[in-house]
Amino acid sequence: MRRMVVALGAGLALLAVVAGPSVAQEAWPSRSIRMVVPFPPGGGTDALARAIVERMQKSLGQTIVIDNRGGAGSNLGHEIVAKTPPDGYTILVSGGNLPLFPFVVAKLGYDPATAFAPIGFIAKQESILVGSANAPFKDLKAIMDAARGSGGVQFGTAGVTTPMHLAGEQFGILNKLKLTHVPFKGTGPLVADLLGGHIDIGVSSLNSIQAHLVAGKAKPYAIASQARSHLVPDVPTFKELGAGDVEGAIIYTLLAPAGTPPATMAKLNAALNAAVATPDARADLEKRGFVAMGGTPEALGTWLAEQAPVWGPVMRAAGIKPE
Repeated sequence: MRRMVVALGAGLALLAVVAGPSVAQEAWPSRSIRMVVPFPPGGGTDALARAIVERMQKSLGQTIVIDNRGGAGSNLGHEIVAKTPPDGYTILVSGGNLPLFPFVVAKLGYDPATAFAPIGFIAKQESILVGSANAPFKDLKAIMDAARGSGGVQFGTAGVTTPMHLAGEQFGILNKLKLTHVPFKGTGPLVADLLGGHIDIGVSSLNSIQAHLVAGKAKPYAIASQARSHLVPDVPTFKELGAGDVEGAIIYTLLAPAGTPPATMAKLNAALNAAVATPDARADLEKRGFVAMGGTPEALGTWLAEQAPVWGPVMRAAGIKPE
């Protein structure tokens, strides 16, 4: 009997030795993480992702590789992540328009309400109505006068249902203007066409256009926010100019595929907060044109649930239909 006990003990010890490294290898993260950015390089979302990657890498002890997947107003990148295994090795930077996709996409390949798990808020940013250097409009009033004419006015944005698009639609609805939306595949392409004079005006993320405003290559008309931005303090809000409460704040969030393990989600949330919530991180993001946020997955989940009821009426009034 004693020999059997000894043999059993030795066998369990050997099993522990063999199993030990295997269990250790399962600890997350054990390899690099893919961060999908659903816009091309050069835009505001891409800039923010690159600003937080280094700090998140330090917290997690693994490399984070940015994967730009622009297209369909960011829906393409969202769908890629929605269909990725929920193992924590693929995460998504979202521009906050996820709850609005059902209003514009007739056949989504996933359910925005259930396909993702909220990690947390990253940051927010003002958006601004700008014109090319040679735009024919002196100020916001000139744009409004032209948009009441027979031809109306075109305005470009980074894509359908982005906060910039909704701000433009809200501007038109509040002031009974004829505005035609021209969607681009991200802010980078929009800014390129504005600088090239291929489109007269557009609603852009502030950090994507700020340097060009300073250089005189583009001109500002109004900030789509409740208050002026300290980055361009001389630019008034739409409300100050008598055009109503136009809100175009861009809220950036971090998401994972639904079903990602809770322990992994907790590590991702902690790494995100470390990347945006410390004083030096906040100062760094501010220099880049962002206001750091951070917070809990629960707070983000609540916010996401509130978006469709707020913006759905604006989209219906603008005649936006699923296609």
